[in-house]
Amino acid sequence: MPDPTPRILNRTPGIAGQLLLNLRDASRHTDKAAFRWNMQRMGRELGSAMAHVWPQQEASCTTPLGLAVEQIPGPQPVLACILRASLPLHQGVTDVWDQADAAFVSAYRKHHEEGFDIEIEYLGAPQMEGRPLVLVDPMLATGASLVAAYEALCETGTPGSLFVLAAIASEEGLAHAQEALPSGTQFILGGVDPELNGQGYIVPGLGDAGDLAFGPKTRS
Repeated sequence: MPDPTPRILNRTPGIAGQLLLNLRDASRHTDKAAFRWNMQRMGRELGSAMAHVWPQQEASCTTPLGLAVEQIPGPQPVLACILRASLPLHQGVTDVWDQADAAFVSAYRKHHEEGFDIEIEYLGAPQMEGRPLVLVDPMLATGASLVAAYEALCETGTPGSLFVLAAIASEEGLAHAQEALPSGTQFILGGVDPELNGQGYIVPGLGDAGDLAFGPKTRS
């Protein structure tokens, strides 16, 4: 039985804290390329951490001098990218899990006077029935888009297991996702921040990850 306790990388020795400082620092936010690169590096950290708890299987190959046997990750996951903000983080995870399949979901906030709703306009995914699914999202804020993306992906079948990888989560969003997603979902997070503001953004967070990576967009 997998351990459902979230793994929070900046609470143990490693590079995650430095990467989060790079991503959070407002004085660096004019450099989109640097922001994307640091988010990609964070994806590699999250993907490597996931490999440490992934089921293993034995594989072998023939070298010039004999037979070599190694333990490698078991069934490859489907890495789900929540467009558009997740693209750099997703690339970093894919750098580690380079044989995984990918899924793409356009879950976004549609703002109105009372707040916002989550809209899904596009879904490109393989058959999910029984497969390990990894939801990749840089900011687990309210958790609403993450849950909506999972529900959309389940239209192609029910995954056999679920991981969530995020650079930063809010305590509230993490609690909501833990309640709304299937029992046993494993969370691997760069860090967890204490608050959401009135617009549903993580505080202190880092701002809007999509805008910082790709430039401002027209708000719907």
